[in-house]
Amino acid sequence: MIKRMNKFRINRKREHLILACQGSRCSFTTLYDDILLPHDSLTTINPDETDLSAAICGIEVKSPLYINAITGGALVSESVNRQLAMLAKEFSLPMAVGSQFAGISNPQLKFTYQVVRKYNPQGVIMANLPATATLKQARAAVEMVEAQILQLYLNPAQEFIMPEGDRVAKRLLANVAEICRTVSVPVLVKEVGFGIGASQAASLAQAGVRAVDVSGTGGTNFARIEGRRNSSRWWTPLASWGLPTPLCVADVAVNGPNIEILASGGVDDGISALKCLCLGAAAVGNAGGVLWRLRNQGLAGARKYTANYLRQMQVGLALMGKRSLDDLGQVSLVITGRFKELLKQRAVNPKYYWRRGY
Repeated sequence: MIKRMNKFRINRKREHLILACQGSRCSFTTLYDDILLPHDSLTTINPDETDLSAAICGIEVKSPLYINAITGGALVSESVNRQLAMLAKEFSLPMAVGSQFAGISNPQLKFTYQVVRKYNPQGVIMANLPATATLKQARAAVEMVEAQILQLYLNPAQEFIMPEGDRVAKRLLANVAEICRTVSVPVLVKEVGFGIGASQAASLAQAGVRAVDVSGTGGTNFARIEGRRNSSRWWTPLASWGLPTPLCVADVAVNGPNIEILASGGVDDGISALKCLCLGAAAVGNAGGVLWRLRNQGLAGARKYTANYLRQMQVGLALMGKRSLDDLGQVSLVITGRFKELLKQRAVNPKYYWRRGY
């Protein structure tokens, strides 16, 4: 029975990796076009004079961009993780591995995760497990990749659509709290593309979570990916389920607790990243954009994409007349369209962002 479950898990990981690089990744409106960054025509700062340094869960990093959880647990994952680790090392980016359940239940697959530490021995690595993991599993995941951060993920929408999906755990928050109290590294909790709002962030903060990655809609759509693995079409209306990343960031920043906010979900370029940072995020994650280029353009394509992403952030900072990310908390944003209306429905007055800096 265990061998059969391991086989299903390995096949699922392989399918996820393939499907994430096929067809359209997303069926959402991302809202980034409704956010206008200020332009400083009198800027005295050049792009190479800007400082992208940030901190994630108290760990100083050279840029706010991190490679989010992608893969692990299938033989094909080793090559992907190895190249991602090389990319992370070259650009000094933190990196999260994919769910380590497969490596914990099948020691023969540990190497598909451990390769990231082998090729990036000094890098910031995030371990990764579902929020339902046991304390023993959480410790094993951290040890497996010598992680500095443990990333626990929430994925009810994915599980409900997945043909072999799990039921939700009744003591989920209590389990997260136990892990936070006991593991030796800070814990961050992320969604997988459907969003975390202020209410959930408050509950997670109370449980001891150090940061939340809101991971809203706009990036890789796991409703669609799991639907493609499903023989029927009942799930089709759920392909548009979830809340957009910018809305989640603003909701948690204004209405939520004092908790670190990370943003992923369609943050596919440096300007979208700056918009999330201006809304209140401390760092931004990218998985689908890097993976697509790695699979379709090779390591050279992923390297070019990453370099361009960071350059876009530097140029954007300079054009706003800002030298570092620390200055973005007082940037005055112009917010229009659907995003403006959605903010009001979340009890976030757009003037909160309009009037900053004046």
